[in-house]
Amino acid sequence: MSLSKKRARQRATLVGALLGVIVILTFVISLIAPGSKSTSNQPLASVTPYGTPPPPTEVVFPPPEPNPALEGEPPYIHSSGYFQTFRPAGQDWIIDEGSSVNASSVARVVIQSPQRLAVIHNYIQPGVEYESLDSFSKTFLTDQHFAGAWADYESWTETKREITNDSVIVDFDLVSGGKQYLARTSYRLDGTWLFVTRLVVPDNNPGLLDLLQSLVVPAFVGFHDLMALPQGWPAYTDQQLGFILKHPAGWEFAAGGPGRPVTFSIPSGEARDMVRVWTVPDQAITSAEEAQSWVSANEPGATILGANPIQREAGKGYQVAYTVRDTAGDVHSGLMVLLNDQAGTLFVAKLQIAPPDLNLLDAKDLSQNDADSRQAVAAGFIVLPDEARQPVATPASQ
Repeated sequence: MSLSKKRARQRATLVGALLGVIVILTFVISLIAPGSKSTSNQPLASVTPYGTPPPPTEVVFPPPEPNPALEGEPPYIHSSGYFQTFRPAGQDWIIDEGSSVNASSVARVVIQSPQRLAVIHNYIQPGVEYESLDSFSKTFLTDQHFAGAWADYESWTETKREITNDSVIVDFDLVSGGKQYLARTSYRLDGTWLFVTRLVVPDNNPGLLDLLQSLVVPAFVGFHDLMALPQGWPAYTDQQLGFILKHPAGWEFAAGGPGRPVTFSIPSGEARDMVRVWTVPDQAITSAEEAQSWVSANEPGATILGANPIQREAGKGYQVAYTVRDTAGDVHSGLMVLLNDQAGTLFVAKLQIAPPDLNLLDAKDLSQNDADSRQAVAAGFIVLPDEARQPVATPASQ
């Protein structure tokens, strides 16, 4: 090793040792006089740990509005397609479907206004069967049930219970954050389905509670044609054109949007499996023969296999099975559902799948994927009632 490198190493060692001594002396001094660095007799400010919630603010009840403008919006349709409910007008309302209210419920929605401190909570529950509303009230609507229903509140007190022709209505006094609230829960049995509406308002605004009761409960209705389909299937809703299509979760949105024709592709190993939905104004179909002729005219080259009538709550029509050859020369099996509303608008849902020789009106040996697709188009396609629609200037057509 050269003399210069040796001297450099010795200097580095000396500097390192000196720094070590300084660190040790500083540590020792801090142990002897831990407050020696402070130059003030004032206590040090405390630091709020990260994530600590801010102190609660005082809740101030807004004064009641004489005539709140809540009407004017089309109903809110749940993403499951199982029901619709009242949608209040105004920018202060927040809509959240969230998770089910409990393990036995199927679908729920909470609509609340932080400005008004008001809550609308609707949910449906299957498998509830009672001989009468009186027995339902005595057996189902117990203290245990209400303790679970109002678990998020500090206390609850039942103040009134009424059994009407079709519902049980229960009023409550609630306490949350030391504040008093009024609540009303309406229970209605629809077959084996229980429809529940919960309303909560500040206790200085009983008029709002009555108004919400008159608006929400009548608008909270189920779409029975869809309630037999799987819970996990989502629903595509177009309130401008006026239809719902409840379909398997694996379908992929391909084209279209509200007020326009919409296309879904069906993942099945075959790129050409698809469903398309559109409307045609002023096109009434009054017989199976007219339905078959319409499909022939709008699906060039189709071979018609048959037609069956179908009835929906808000529409009726026919489903037509056919086969058709595409531009590549491949034959596909098809099913068209044609529904008319009372105004004569034609609602069309077209399914085409890869198997070339199926009569989709009555084919038995379908794959699960093809069976689900047929069920979605044949049973999951419905016309919305007029009150659930949002007007559109120019109806879309194919």
